[in-house]
Amino acid sequence: MGSRKDRMTVFEKVMRIGKQFAALDSFGITSFAECREVSILRLLSGTNRRLEHIFILCFSAAACLCFSGCGGSSVKPEVGPITATDINGVAQPAVKTLTVGSGTYLDVALTNDRSLLGADWTVSCGSALPPGTPLPPGQTVDTSCGYFTPIHTATAPVPAYAQNANGIVTYYAAPAAPPKAGTVTLYASSSADHTRFSTLTLVIAGKPIAVAIVASTPPPFTLPVSEAMSLTGTLSNDYTVGGGSINWSLSCQSSDCGSLGATKTTSGTAITYTAPAAVPTGNTVTVTATSVTDSTESNSIIITIT
Repeated sequence: MGSRKDRMTVFEKVMRIGKQFAALDSFGITSFAECREVSILRLLSGTNRRLEHIFILCFSAAACLCFSGCGGSSVKPEVGPITATDINGVAQPAVKTLTVGSGTYLDVALTNDRSLLGADWTVSCGSALPPGTPLPPGQTVDTSCGYFTPIHTATAPVPAYAQNANGIVTYYAAPAAPPKAGTVTLYASSSADHTRFSTLTLVIAGKPIAVAIVASTPPPFTLPVSEAMSLTGTLSNDYTVGGGSINWSLSCQSSDCGSLGATKTTSGTAITYTAPAAVPTGNTVTVTATSVTDSTESNSIIITIT
C-alpha cells in the first residue's frame, strides 16, 4: 500500500476536484462527459497502482470527471414544466384559461443545458397563418395565436443576486380573438436542441358580446306618426368574420308598431324605423337589436310615438 504522503496527495487532489465540481454545479454548469470508468492511474502519476481501476467517480448527479476511456456525452437537455409567475419570477397558481387580450408571465427551468443557451418560446393554434401568408398591415409577426416578449429566456429560477427577472421571465399575450378550437399551445424549447421541449395548452376565452343601438336623434326618443328615423346596431366582442350580425324586432301594445327597413343587418349597418300611422296603445314602441351569434345578448330603445 502506498505511503501516507501518497494517500494524502490522492485525497487532496480528489477533494480539490470535488470542490471544483461543487462550484460548477451550484451555477448549473455541467461540462464534463459522463463517465463509464475512472482510472486513478494518471492522478497518482505512477503510484498506488492497486487503485488503477475505480469505477464511476462522480461528484454531481449531472457531471463527473473522466480520467481515461471516456467517450462523448449523450446527455440531452431536459426542459421542465412551463410555470406561471409574476413579473419578478415568483411562482403563481397554474394558468389554464386566458381572456382575449390578457396575458401571463412564464418561465421554464432547464437541466443539462451545458451550453447555457436557455429556451426559445413559440406558440401554435388553429388560427395561425399558413407559411408564406403576408402579415396584416402594421404587423411584424403573426399574432393570431398570441405572442411572447421576449422570445428567448435563460433558465429559471431567477438568481438570488439578480435585481429583476429580465431575460428569465417571458410574457405571453393572448390573441385579440379566440383562435380556432379555442386553444393555443405554448412551447418552451431548449435552444441547444429543439427536439427537447415542454408544452402548455391554454383555453382562450372571448369577452361577452355587447350590443349597442345608436339613433339619428339623441334620447329621449320621440317620433311623430308615419315619420322615420335611422338606427344603427353595433356589436362588441363578436369574433365572427365580418363582426357579426344583428336581428331587429318591434314590440308594442297595438297590432301596428311601425316598420323596419330590414330585420337583419351586419354590425355597424344602419336601418330605417318608420313610426305607425296611428299612435299605439301606451304611446310607445320598443325596438330591440339581438346578436345572431349569442341570442342572449341584446339591447333595446323605447320610442315615444306622438
